[in-house]
Amino acid sequence: MLECRRAKSCATGRGQRRTRSCLALLGSLFFACYDATDRCDPGEVLFADSRCVCDQGLVQSDFGCVPCGENETATANGCVCADGFARVGAESACEQKPSGQGDACSNQTPCTTSAYSYCQAAAGSGGYCTSAGCGSSADCSSGYACDTSATPSFCKRPPVGAGKACANAADCAGTEATYCDAFVSHTCRVEGCTPSPDDCFAGTECCDLSRFGVPRPICVAEGMCP
Repeated sequence: MLECRRAKSCATGRGQRRTRSCLALLGSLFFACYDATDRCDPGEVLFADSRCVCDQGLVQSDFGCVPCGENETATANGCVCADGFARVGAESACEQKPSGQGDACSNQTPCTTSAYSYCQAAAGSGGYCTSAGCGSSADCSSGYACDTSATPSFCKRPPVGAGKACANAADCAGTEATYCDAFVSHTCRVEGCTPSPDDCFAGTECCDLSRFGVPRPICVAEGMCP
């Protein structure tokens, strides 16, 4: 670690010669105290001798590199829930999923947990285990919402990938939220929704943002559509 001694103040000097001397002194002190091996902020490490990145187990945030919360895992796309845990909402803590809920299923692989014995097909992916016959979202758990427009009604899971941190569309590929809002929230959002009837997940609404250059309507938080 380098130790820099404080120089005497140059503020009282008079004349250009004194000013130039002071500037030269300050410049020499700057270069003398600069350590090329220790130029990153706390929580950062030097990558390829050219830029600072978050250390292992930390993720980038508005407040620098920070550790993930309980039941979370640090990834290149931010903090994600560990296996067996899920978020009720994009900003919620990761909670343990009920056993059997959300398990993959198909005609050949039926659900095995009695509480979640209904296999619901999902566009673009395999089916998932949930419960059927709900009257309202109060009958569902872990952020699932009752879809009363279906027959039978069932507890619908939140769109896979919605709220995931992203920098571009590639980060959202393979999920149900394929649009990356790279300008405001930097998260994946469901696109291609219909405003009437609104088919977005509970707590979100379909919003036409074509005037802002968004080619297809996307699901945004209720009350946030301009």
